[in-house]
Amino acid sequence: MNKNHILTLLAILMTAMCSCGMSGNRSNGSDADNTLCKFNNIKQEKMYQYLDEEGDTIFIDNKVSFFWPTVINGKLCPELQNSLLRALTDSAELNTVDLVIDALLKPDDDLEPAPGTLKPVDAITGQGMNVFSSELMLRMQEMGERLLTYHIHRYAYMGGAHGIYSNNFVTYDQETEKTIALSDIIADTTLLRNTTLKSIKQAYDYDIDDLFLPENGLLPLPGDFYIEDNVLHVVYQVYEIASYAQGMIDAPIYPYMLKPEETKRLFTPYGLELMEYMTE
Repeated sequence: MNKNHILTLLAILMTAMCSCGMSGNRSNGSDADNTLCKFNNIKQEKMYQYLDEEGDTIFIDNKVSFFWPTVINGKLCPELQNSLLRALTDSAELNTVDLVIDALLKPDDDLEPAPGTLKPVDAITGQGMNVFSSELMLRMQEMGERLLTYHIHRYAYMGGAHGIYSNNFVTYDQETEKTIALSDIIADTTLLRNTTLKSIKQAYDYDIDDLFLPENGLLPLPGDFYIEDNVLHVVYQVYEIASYAQGMIDAPIYPYMLKPEETKRLFTPYGLELMEYMTE
């Protein structure tokens, strides 16, 4: 899958579909309130068909929904946009979504698609196991005085017992106009692993034996996180450290779980500033 194609598509969606845009405002009492924060509400549904290796016609119903930022606090936000683009293309290996997105750029105009080639159709006429689905959603989860958190949801069903999904997050610091990486806020990764295990036990009642860990027995560092109400949420996707039935794991690290000296060890000075944890 050519990521440049996906990036091009997303850029097209952001610009060509502005006619269905919707603005979100944050008031400060000035006449320019409606320019402080603007977002485009982009929604699209497309349907496709292709031939599988057995010659059967397969249909895919693809939905795309983006709440795309254009202006934050009266300023353009290219850093946030680029981070969202990277997250949209890098999160979770859901190849069905990527194939459908690619088809938006390179539709097949043949009357009958070649095996494995997606062709846009006006309606889905199939039933049952030959109808698959694909969803890609980008929404703003929370906008505080300083941090803005975006949530990216992907889902794909390509037959079998169940589909596969992921929930990824992008956190943006409106003061520095930068997106935040885990390494920006965490200083002690060993303490992070230990505290996360404690949180998983508390939130899900899972012991270490209930998790899928590598041979070294160490809990992997999370690929996703978000901050909400001064609480760090450590996120593991489906199958990342547990079974599908156990689902996505969202392990909150509350202030009371850490002693003051542990809080100072766990977070960087920047992390402490964002979390506003009491360290004394």
